Amino acid sequence: MTTFGLVVMIVVTVGVVVAILLFERRRAEGIERDLADEARRRRRR
Repeated sequence: MTTFGLVVMIVVTVGVVVAILLFERRRAEGIERDLADEARRRRRR
C-alpha cells in the first residue's frame, strides 16, 4: 500500500468514527430528554 493510500484510509476511518459518535450523541440526548419527560409525567400523577 502506498503512503497516499494509507493516509486516505486513515482519514476515511476517522471520518466514519466521528460521524458515528455525532449520531450516537444526538440519539443519547433524545433518549435522555424522553426519560426526563416521562419522569416529570410520573411525578405529576
